[in-house]
Amino acid sequence: MEHVAKVLEFVANYAWAVLAVCVFALVLPSDAADQLGLLNLREEYKGPLWLLAAFTGALSFAAVLRYIDDRILGNWLAERRSRKKQAADRIHRMSMLAKRLDTLNEGECAWVQYCLYHNVQTLSAERINTTAQSLLNKRLVSEGSGNMLDLPYHVPDDVWELLQERRRDFLSEDDERNPEFERYLRDFRRSLWPDHWR
Repeated sequence: MEHVAKVLEFVANYAWAVLAVCVFALVLPSDAADQLGLLNLREEYKGPLWLLAAFTGALSFAAVLRYIDDRILGNWLAERRSRKKQAADRIHRMSMLAKRLDTLNEGECAWVQYCLYHNVQTLSAERINTTAQSLLNKRLVSEGSGNMLDLPYHVPDDVWELLQERRRDFLSEDDERNPEFERYLRDFRRSLWPDHWR
């Protein structure tokens, strides 16, 4: 059956060539067909030529439909499914991130507040810093490259977008105007480095 399928696929792929020859032989004007020596052949095999043309025409049409289905519709459907999956994954991720933002402790909130207050997405901290590691485990920051005592932690763009939407949940207008709050954030920033660096 596998060999038969391959033969049929081969025939379908090249049926258009046979169809072109049949149509050429059938519609060629009599004078031209006579000069090419096809007139007698056409008259003798006119019925089989029409049958062959119809058969190869059907095969060619099926091959075109298959090409459209495989290459055009198939790719379009695959891309559409991929986009829908990406959109669903993003909605799920954003939902999970929103839930994680509701579970932040004081240090993690201070990290978020510092970033929003100073409009920065990256803070560096000692690698063993518990706040940085906790945010990393919650996937609210990603770890960059650096040394153990001063490693950059970056807030990914989708998390940053969510934080901007929920800015007032973490940073009130009073906080932004309060010098004491700015001092609090400065002290928090110092706490992220080893003691001898502060």
